[in-house]
Amino acid sequence: MVEIRTMRATDAVAVARLCLDLGYEATEAEISERFARLTTLADNQVWVAEQDGVAQGWAHCRCAHSLQASPAVEIVGIVVSPSCQGQGIGRRLLSACEAWALQRGYRAVRLRSNIQRVEAHAFYRHLAYRQQKTSHSFVLDLADRQ
Repeated sequence: MVEIRTMRATDAVAVARLCLDLGYEATEAEISERFARLTTLADNQVWVAEQDGVAQGWAHCRCAHSLQASPAVEIVGIVVSPSCQGQGIGRRLLSACEAWALQRGYRAVRLRSNIQRVEAHAFYRHLAYRQQKTSHSFVLDLADRQ
């Protein structure tokens, strides 16, 4: 049986492990620090999918407001352990995000997915998510400017 619940500070080890499954380098300490910061923000929520006492997935969403687009909830991260994919965990995590959005009066949920994650794209389309556009992601390390 899988339980979808809000993340707890004690989940940092498991969440860091799950990040590695998707290729994101994140230590337990980094996850702990980031989660502590997120818990102070009312417009962010993180869920964990727990099966038999083990975290097998997580999803993080936040409220997104911008000038060019209607307000929406943005799923900024979702991971399901490869050994548990295809069991409905991802669908349940997305449902938790969608319900959270509706409770707050949002009419849309957005997410981004790496162009290489073809199977994830099929999963999102199956759940009625529409591909809106393809774009590049840029980052500037401000330490490089000093």
